Amino acid sequence: MRELFEQLMEKMKKEMEGVVRETMLEVLRDEKKYEYPERVSVSQASEITGYSKNSLYQMHSQGKVPGAHKIGSKLMFETAALRKWIAEGGNR
Repeated sequence: MRELFEQLMEKMKKEMEGVVRETMLEVLRDEKKYEYPERVSVSQASEITGYSKNSLYQMHSQGKVPGAHKIGSKLMFETAALRKWIAEGGNR
């Protein structure tokens, strides 16, 4: 009986190691997927914040979005400022 228990435990250990390995790889893939440069476009800011592009434009015009800058004719956002803003509640 003890031998059967040990075999079962070894099998479960190997299965769990596989699950953990796959989960870690998935997390690493997700981190790569969400790496952004220092400044991002409105589309990328929308991905980061979960707000639509129209909402971001509107909130920017009301001065509610931190780290927003016009560069030429483009509106750009500082990634770190967006992440901090969202972590603190992000106007919700």
